[in-house]
Amino acid sequence: MKVRLFQQRRPLRLLGERDEERLEGEMAHLALYFLSSYTGKQEELEQAVHQALALYPEPLERREHHFRTLVETLSQALKEPRIRALFKPGLKDLREHPYVKLRSSNLEIHRPDRIIFFPEGPLVVEYKLARLQSSHVLQLREYLRDLSRIWKAPLRGVLVGLRPPAYREVKP
Repeated sequence: MKVRLFQQRRPLRLLGERDEERLEGEMAHLALYFLSSYTGKQEELEQAVHQALALYPEPLERREHHFRTLVETLSQALKEPRIRALFKPGLKDLREHPYVKLRSSNLEIHRPDRIIFFPEGPLVVEYKLARLQSSHVLQLREYLRDLSRIWKAPLRGVLVGLRPPAYREVKP
């Protein structure tokens, strides 16, 4: 049996930037997980970011840089009124709640970022650190289809971009 390996050659600096963005994306998701509501106080954001960063053990290089960057990113995103409305105090929600799907005799675990229960029906929210892409829309549509089968009710969906701030409604 012959095995052929292909190696993509990329500058280490480029890989480092990608890893940095992936790490900041994970940290932003965690901070938003801990941000149950937001009334406009900077301390609320800082507390959520501190909780997220606490899950990364020492040594975490550039911890203070990550803290400042995340607080600034989330602060800018939450200035968008439609994004801020998703964090109105008193909303009932599920955060990172998994569901299992059977596809071609394989079990898949999916975990939408947030499901908010509004009087007019559930809203599925997906956060993305960078610009929104068509693949993000497909991911959210899959969640909407799956969850509407589970709950036997139509759901609405929203993609929230953090950098730059963006709010995009997605239909199933």
